[in-house]
Amino acid sequence: MSFSSDLGRFSVASLQAVERITRAIKLELFSGVILDTPVDTGRARGNWQTSTGYPKTSTVERFGANASLNEMRNSLGGLDGTTYLTNNLPYIEALEYGHSIQARSPDGMLRKNFARINQIVQRAINQHSI
Repeated sequence: MSFSSDLGRFSVASLQAVERITRAIKLELFSGVILDTPVDTGRARGNWQTSTGYPKTSTVERFGANASLNEMRNSLGGLDGTTYLTNNLPYIEALEYGHSIQARSPDGMLRKNFARINQIVQRAINQHSI
């Protein structure tokens, strides 16, 4: 084996590890947001939409977390672009700030999950490093 081929293999393995880490961070962060969204009819959870390249600008008629989670898993993207998690319901901001009987926490679903971003990143690094 040559130094050049060793370096090439290390480079490929490192890039693959960074890709896995990036996807793991997005998966945990986005799942947390979706699952922490208060539920009355399930419409708010169902309207979380994942896209790459540009944020979605519409709403969808789906209810509950399952469809949002499935879309998210299939649309995470990796290092090749920005991944967006959007919810365009007119009352989503009010839910974030606790204007819901169903809200489990006054910390919201976005603020609560972003507050733990360092833990999410560290866990992903620990699990997916080369």
